[in-house]
Amino acid sequence: MKRWLNFILLLVLLVITLALLRDHFLPESHVCQYNRKLYLCDPPLAGADVRELQLRLRELGFYAGEENGIYDELTAQGVREVQLALELEPTGVAEISFWPLLYHAEEQTQGVNTEPPPGEAHIEIYLHKLKLAVFSDGEEYASFPIASGRPATPSPMGEWRVTEKNYRPNDAFGTRWMRLSVPWGGYGVHGTNAPWSVGRVASLGCIRMYNKDVELIYPWIPVGARIIITGDYQVKFRLPMGKGQVGQDVVLIQWALRAAGFCPGEAGGVFDKDTEAAVQALQRAFGLEPTGIVDETVFWLIKRGEGKEWPPK
Repeated sequence: MKRWLNFILLLVLLVITLALLRDHFLPESHVCQYNRKLYLCDPPLAGADVRELQLRLRELGFYAGEENGIYDELTAQGVREVQLALELEPTGVAEISFWPLLYHAEEQTQGVNTEPPPGEAHIEIYLHKLKLAVFSDGEEYASFPIASGRPATPSPMGEWRVTEKNYRPNDAFGTRWMRLSVPWGGYGVHGTNAPWSVGRVASLGCIRMYNKDVELIYPWIPVGARIIITGDYQVKFRLPMGKGQVGQDVVLIQWALRAAGFCPGEAGGVFDKDTEAAVQALQRAFGLEPTGIVDETVFWLIKRGEGKEWPPK
């Protein structure tokens, strides 16, 4: 009996240890959400999509309640009033097709270079400027406004690749979708059926564009193309950091290593053998034991200051 109790205790300790290690090495996984049909029910529907709808209804003068993310009677009444104003049946139900009806302005911003770029194309996204730029052979070719992630769900900074492309039926991802190689979630560059959000910090982490803009650049950007995202938000670092860790803090360490003159490979958010070798090279350069682990000493040597633009210049 005692042997069984010891076995169970060891098993519990193993599970707890594995959970702690997972939290240290892997950040919380991110998944973009689709728009849902929103309607009154018990318990009420709740989420970021409801909050975004409430915000837009308030801007249009159809909602005076709190932006609490709960689809309650006051929210449904705002939807009914919009439907009546548009001479639609006042059901109080926000279908996916309802969202584009809340915007009546131009949805295309690029009017100069509408032909495919003549050279090799890649994208650079500047979160602090809410700007996406298409480059041709290293020269900026065209630029577009975007919506980026909210502070609670920031867009991932790093050096990514397009891993998948597909057409969409003008749902939450608009009419086009380009998935990024971010290893901690399903992030992408896509259109939107909430075009009023472009030019704002509004998404769950993906990069939103006007549908006509993303339709324009969609054929320019092949699978495998580079998409570099930079910004200026603060990130919590998990130290010590070593091989196998994944996350936004790993990207910043990779950029800082490169700025210090060491080569960690592409800043793709995975602490791999190239990153480990770069850390070891730095440690040797400063007369430290080449452990390949970013501890407080290594962090101090490469840190460029939280809250500044990344990558560090």
